[in-house]
Amino acid sequence: MRRLALRDILDKLVILAIGTHSVGAGLALLLFPSATLELVGWQYRGPQFWPSQAGLFLLILGLLYLAALWSPTYIWTIILSKGLAVPFLVVQALYLHADGPVLLLAAGDGLMAAALALALSWQRRSAAVRP
Repeated sequence: MRRLALRDILDKLVILAIGTHSVGAGLALLLFPSATLELVGWQYRGPQFWPSQAGLFLLILGLLYLAALWSPTYIWTIILSKGLAVPFLVVQALYLHADGPVLLLAAGDGLMAAALALALSWQRRSAAVRP
């Protein structure tokens, strides 16, 4: 039985963390939109449809992220969505005056994308030098 090296499972752990985070955030927004928004610092008093819809989209993305555990094709879903989220959130915060922790969300998405890119890079480099 082959022992798993850290480099063999690091990308899976990062994918699992990112997917679990997105599924959890998506479910929270979908099921408890106002409470979830207030928890992160937004006082939202509009229709529940918009935050619930955002929750559904996060849930769908989170499930696609988790699919990357079985099908590496989905890894690019994570990198692309997180990579696009960062400039979107930065523009919202700096130029469109979005309130709440938008820059913190941008930093979190950027860190998730960077962690996955690093894990994949480390895995590819180590696979290239294996005997």
